[in-house]
Amino acid sequence: MFPCKPEFQSRPEAHMGLARCEAAGQEFSLSWAALPDPTLATAALKQMRAALAGKLGGPAEAPQPFKVPGMTPNEEALSQRLSGQRPAHLAVFSKGAVVYQVVMSGAKANDTAWEGFAGSIQWPNAAQR
Repeated sequence: MFPCKPEFQSRPEAHMGLARCEAAGQEFSLSWAALPDPTLATAALKQMRAALAGKLGGPAEAPQPFKVPGMTPNEEALSQRLSGQRPAHLAVFSKGAVVYQVVMSGAKANDTAWEGFAGSIQWPNAAQR
């Protein structure tokens, strides 16, 4: 659940998508990508988190476990806070062969907004649980 109306972009040929919006000085996004095989999820999550942390820059806190009800358990499902010029929170997780990346960034850190955004993640309908 976004705190604003997200814009959606997709690349159907690559089985990827992005939803993002801005509210109260923060940018919120959720992106996803389908993998050809669910056994690739662990490596993909590790690479996604490292690449995004490198792109956003700044000192990073130690990653913490991240859980979404109904997700596929994975040791690389992690959340991390970055404190660069544009503080950010990021998390990665998977469900089956689909990997997800959640990001919130803004001029100032906002732990309350992150907890609300990340804590509201749910699957679109009961059939996908």
